[in-house]
Amino acid sequence: MEINHSSLFKDRLYEYLRERNLTLNRLATLSAMAPTTLSNIVNRGSAPRIDTIYKICAGLDISVEDFFDFPPYNEVEK
Repeated sequence: MEINHSSLFKDRLYEYLRERNLTLNRLATLSAMAPTTLSNIVNRGSAPRIDTIYKICAGLDISVEDFFDFPPYNEVEK
């Protein structure tokens, strides 16, 4: 089964936004990035660059490891 990474990233991002009662614009501010960057990831399915992922995680006050610690990412074939 092929994994849609863009959709998984977006779903995980929205999960954190809901938990923390944040909007994309507020997260952009907390992450020191342009709101259009987050909008492109969410609405266009753009793949985030690694530095963008780090900024998002910093804005959420979590580690990159925590962000990706959910199935299916933590169930990688060995």
